[in-house]
Amino acid sequence: MTGVGTGLFFAVREWRRARLRWERAALQLAAEREHVRRTVDMVLDPSLTMEEQLVVIDGFIPRLRSQGVPDPRVGPLRDRLVVVSDLTPNARKLLDRARRAVWAIYGSRVNRLKMLDDIANDIILPREVWEIAHLLLTQSLLAKRQQEARRAVLATAEFEAVLAPQEAALRRSIEGTMERVVIVEEYARRVQEADAALLAQEMLGDNDQYRNLLARTDDVEGMRQLTYQAVAASEVLAKSVRDAIEVGQMLIPPEVSP
Repeated sequence: MTGVGTGLFFAVREWRRARLRWERAALQLAAEREHVRRTVDMVLDPSLTMEEQLVVIDGFIPRLRSQGVPDPRVGPLRDRLVVVSDLTPNARKLLDRARRAVWAIYGSRVNRLKMLDDIANDIILPREVWEIAHLLLTQSLLAKRQQEARRAVLATAEFEAVLAPQEAALRRSIEGTMERVVIVEEYARRVQEADAALLAQEMLGDNDQYRNLLARTDDVEGMRQLTYQAVAASEVLAKSVRDAIEVGQMLIPPEVSP
């Protein structure tokens, strides 16, 4: 029995040590992943599973890279992420505009109060930012290749016959991407207008105090104006929300529209 008890003691001790090592490794990995999230600016395909997202993140951890984990930009998920530092300066500016517009939409009160189109905000906006980022990455890589080609050789007629149409196609693609960004920004602007209309309507709750104030000064016309303004503010809010939803629905592909 003594031998059995001793064996059990050592087995439990080893199990506890192994568990402690596992917990420490898990804490270290969690800290490393959080560091990547804070320091590596990237856009991920929103259709990635949580497991796939972690595979991408792990590829930016130096310790794991030294152990053979591939850089995500050349791994099997390379077409499912965009690292912002890989974009040209102009492309980064465009992406920043799109992201700021989306943040403004998400942060709006009319969105938090569920007054907008949930499909556009919860599904389409992340997909739109991803598609814009992916387009910008492709454009950045092609622009770099064109610049390198122009520096490498003499611009002969034959060379221009090939490169000039490619440059024109790239410009058209960039212009199309800019139009997509403008639509997102327009949606954000309409949402901000709806927020302002909502605040104006809420401030109507103070009108009784102003009516009392005007009544004490016998200002009949002022009291009438407050009533008109109450009706107008309500109409403005309803129209602002309708306008914001209408612009947001422009982002929804026809096959997704309800």
